Amino acid sequence: MHQYVIPAAFALFVWWFSTGAIIYLDGLPRRTFKWSMLGASAVLLACLWGLHDTAGRTTVGAAYLAFFYGLFAWGWQEISFYMGYVTGPRRAPCPENCAGWRHFGHAVQTSLWHELAIIATAGLVVALTWGQPNQIGTWTFMVLWWMHQSAKLNVFLGVRNLNEEFLPEHLTFLKSFLRKRPMNLLFPFSITISTVIAVLMFQRATAAPTAFARVGGMFLGTMMSLAILEHWFLVLPLPAARLWKWSLRSRAPARPFAVEIVAGFLGAGKTTFMRRRLAMLAEQPAATREKTVVLVNDFATVGIDGSLLRGQGADVVELPNGCICCSLRDDLATQLEEVVARFAPDRVLIEPSGVADLASLIGVIQRPTIAGFVRDLRVITLIDAGAFLADFAEMQAHLTVQARLASLVVINKTDLVSPTERLLVEATLHRLSPETRLVTACYGAVPPDALTPRPAPQAATPHAHAHDHHDHHDHHAHDHHDHAPDHAHHHDAAHGHHDHDDHDHDHDHDHDHDHHDHDHGAAAGFVSWHGTLGPLCDAEAIGRVIEAAARGTFGPVARLKGLARVGRGWIQFDVAGHHASMAAFAAAEGEAPRVVAIGRDLDETGLAAAFAGCELHLAT
Repeated sequence: MHQYVIPAAFALFVWWFSTGAIIYLDGLPRRTFKWSMLGASAVLLACLWGLHDTAGRTTVGAAYLAFFYGLFAWGWQEISFYMGYVTGPRRAPCPENCAGWRHFGHAVQTSLWHELAIIATAGLVVALTWGQPNQIGTWTFMVLWWMHQSAKLNVFLGVRNLNEEFLPEHLTFLKSFLRKRPMNLLFPFSITISTVIAVLMFQRATAAPTAFARVGGMFLGTMMSLAILEHWFLVLPLPAARLWKWSLRSRAPARPFAVEIVAGFLGAGKTTFMRRRLAMLAEQPAATREKTVVLVNDFATVGIDGSLLRGQGADVVELPNGCICCSLRDDLATQLEEVVARFAPDRVLIEPSGVADLASLIGVIQRPTIAGFVRDLRVITLIDAGAFLADFAEMQAHLTVQARLASLVVINKTDLVSPTERLLVEATLHRLSPETRLVTACYGAVPPDALTPRPAPQAATPHAHAHDHHDHHDHHAHDHHDHAPDHAHHHDAAHGHHDHDDHDHDHDHDHDHDHHDHDHGAAAGFVSWHGTLGPLCDAEAIGRVIEAAARGTFGPVARLKGLARVGRGWIQFDVAGHHASMAAFAAAEGEAPRVVAIGRDLDETGLAAAFAGCELHLAT
């Protein structure tokens, strides 16, 4: 039995450790790369000599050595690519709107020299072991080559988990060639072929007449099984990155970063505000421009806000399906730690879901593993002026906490209310939190001076919120801005890159927390519904459906948003604060028509039927 278990365990450990070592070395300062590359080249030469030396021996020890030599010879290929020494003639992102074979050609150019180096090394390995009985090292190299090519093609065609955090800074242009989608047509073939090969290798190992053949077969079968596992990591919601979390420590930032939490109830205009905030940060002089990362959370399984925020000059990390301070709290902590290690940001913007428990979210940021890097924590709360009275009647405790924990409260959509109602909203918020600065806004636009760094109130600690505040802020800074009339009320058009094929699922999220002393139960009871729309829809029909949703035809819809293809283009549609809106949307290749609704006691059957009726059926 030990001839089967020990080789499998050895292969698993060496694969895991060597992968982590490469990630660790790649995260060190670039001045160390030349030494890492020199060391890797020396190891490659030693491995090539070792493969030749062991090729004629068929002992168990020779099997272990040949496997080791083949795997570490492959390691040179990985190090040379990820450190940027052997990549390809193209080191720039794919041009905008590039698609099809042109897109594929650009992708090939990014790693052409790398692929040619693999072919050359493979030829050398085969030549050094040609005609000899010990081919374990050669086949180890070939299995790794298969793993590499198959995974690379699947990532190019589109998978759910791109593991972008492992890309070094000098290779971030490769993100423009990656595509995020649930699965692609190649994936089932990759899994099936790899599984068949793995089974055959294990069968050969168990039937082998010698210990050498059994050990060698187990090495190769285990490596092919790891290839299958790596492929499943690409499409399943598995924490693959945590396997090598230790290796990301070399990428820790040299300086702390600022955190801005953009909070607000469903439909308050957080995403529009975030787009404006990112545009403001992008206008900074190049010499002082801050590196910004965005963490965005959608309450529903299907995320849309992430698509709307991409292309704004910042890396976007999505956490769909939950409230990041509740069901995804550990995911948020992990993502923040990985963002710190991977991106070394100057600023992190967080957009939680509209029903987030803000105090709990701040508590996550104040965990010891994260707090040491945070130089400034600010909370910006957006209020929908038109929906405030109705929301306050139902969720007084929730809105009170959001106001009292804020460094700045933005009363948004003031163009939709009368001056009297605006003053009423201001007076209510001032009474709730006298020390918090208030500004008014249309379409999420606030004056730049309102966003200058100010510390969050002392209530930002998770157990002392909603009470005493000692920071001094200006009050009632009313800054109104005119905007183009064709600007949609609740969203800006943006590019998206996500396909979502799931539909008709309920997600109940309970937001009561025993460890908080405020009544967060008012935010409980929300469910999300989402569906996939037809390939071509009638814009007028969608308009009628969202107007009906705004009137409450499908139950108390707190938020509805979606993307649809109409005619020769796309639209984004939205319901927030009982207002419905539609606007043009610049869709990226592979965008999926979809809709998400959030609320209480939703008529999901009615929503599904109504949106199904929006599909156009072309005559054949």
